[in-house]
Amino acid sequence: MSSRSPFYGRFTRRVGAARLAAALPHVPAGARVLDVGCGLTDLPGRLLSYVGCDRDPDVLRLQRSRFPSGDFFEWDFARTSAPAPVTSAGPFGAVLLLAVLEHVAEPAAVLSRAATLLAPGGRVIVTTPHPLGRLPLEAGAALGLLSPHARDEHEDLLSRKDLESAGRFAGLCLISYRRFLLGMNQLAVFSR
Repeated sequence: MSSRSPFYGRFTRRVGAARLAAALPHVPAGARVLDVGCGLTDLPGRLLSYVGCDRDPDVLRLQRSRFPSGDFFEWDFARTSAPAPVTSAGPFGAVLLLAVLEHVAEPAAVLSRAATLLAPGGRVIVTTPHPLGRLPLEAGAALGLLSPHARDEHEDLLSRKDLESAGRFAGLCLISYRRFLLGMNQLAVFSR
């Protein structure tokens, strides 16, 4: 779709599919899902109970046109607590932060905001590029293989230790961790 082209590189969909393949097995069956930094995802058509949030109004406009019955809300999760429509839609059995934390200056604060929206026993599911993937990520963005925003919008690439520390700050416990995409990306699953 041409409307997605400013957001995608040649391999963006494949990387996104790998993120979903890593993350979705950790979503509890039947859970109400909050997708923070949802981007242009097809999850609203795949999950029974889904709420998407993004800070980009253009992304939200595209998502609303693709999924007219979906629930999408604007939220600058890097700076503010969840808006009332999001909190009233919760609590959530799973909060997804897929390729989000590397885009914010304070990942622990974003994890804390996500944690407040969890149902008892809920999970915060995170994917980020691993620090060892910095060079391939930047080269892929420069060559148009990955999102052109990947190179310019990343604050920092977090290590496992950084993720664990941010989770502890948020009152969360790391219950699962693994790397994927040849070790260039990582998955962290947190619970209270």
